[in-house]
Amino acid sequence: MRYNPNIKLRDIAGERMLVIGTSTSVDLTKVVLLNSTAEFLWNALKDKDFSIEDAADLLTETYSIDKKTALNDAGNWADSMVKAGLCI
Repeated sequence: MRYNPNIKLRDIAGERMLVIGTSTSVDLTKVVLLNSTAEFLWNALKDKDFSIEDAADLLTETYSIDKKTALNDAGNWADSMVKAGLCI
């Protein structure tokens, strides 16, 4: 899995969000607000191929949760990212 290269993390009006952008424009009609955990995963995994297991490992290391919970949470996060067109 890899992030869609046309998606950029932006700070807009004090909110951290993902927006669809090109070299010439940004589409603010399609944005995804990020909570702190989603932003952490976005930053930790950007510019690389990753798996659900990679995301789960980051969650386990950072938030001291068990592997089963981390895999479940990472799987839900990845499904949401794919459905929103944020990952390819």
